[in-house]
Amino acid sequence: MKFEKGHNKVGGRNKGTVNKSTEQARLLFMEVMSNQVSSGKINDALNEVYEESKLKYLYIVNKLLPYFVARKIDITSDGETLTGFKVEITKDADKNKAV
Repeated sequence: MKFEKGHNKVGGRNKGTVNKSTEQARLLFMEVMSNQVSSGKINDALNEVYEESKLKYLYIVNKLLPYFVARKIDITSDGETLTGFKVEITKDADKNKAV
């Protein structure tokens, strides 16, 4: 069945509502990983990789980072590609005065 433009969706989850199965899986994963970290297994494994290959260690740490550090997103350009911007540095005699 094809919906006409502007036709509202009927049934299902509202936009932004968390899928219960996904949420349960995420919580289970976090519990398992928490146990691995607190037991020292993750640290031991990373130390072994580091001794074997520093490049492989950095690759793994890079893959793990998004799970621990939020990605920065652009909130200023509304998704538009920024081009032709100019950075101007000025020297002001009064150091306390904002430029």
